[in-house]
Amino acid sequence: MRLQTSQNRRLSQRAQIAIAVRKRVGNKIYLCQASDISTEGMFLAHVRDGQRLPGGSKCWVEFNLPGKPDVLIAARGVIVRQKAHARFLLTAIRFARIAPSHRRLISNYISGPHLAAAVPAFHPMLRS
Repeated sequence: MRLQTSQNRRLSQRAQIAIAVRKRVGNKIYLCQASDISTEGMFLAHVRDGQRLPGGSKCWVEFNLPGKPDVLIAARGVIVRQKAHARFLLTAIRFARIAPSHRRLISNYISGPHLAAAVPAFHPMLRS
């Protein structure tokens, strides 16, 4: 499914998710929460620290998918956009480099059953 509207900039199917993500930008590490994921990227939130990065900034992300605690997914990412909301910094990341096996795991998660209703959605705030 391919969607592209002014409200939805993602080009691939996505799923809501609630997982911890470790994001590294340079020497700084952030503990984030992902609220949605696709094979192309993810949407994160973390407590603001006063630093906002310009679009195009590079980062690394590491996380485990629900049901796969023994598989650490690591990906090189590019920050697409950020927005401050209350005490949080909301960040859309595009995967620039990710192992094909990890992309398949994400694809399987997206197409499989999950509890989307229990996931907090930060991403609508980015669109306003």
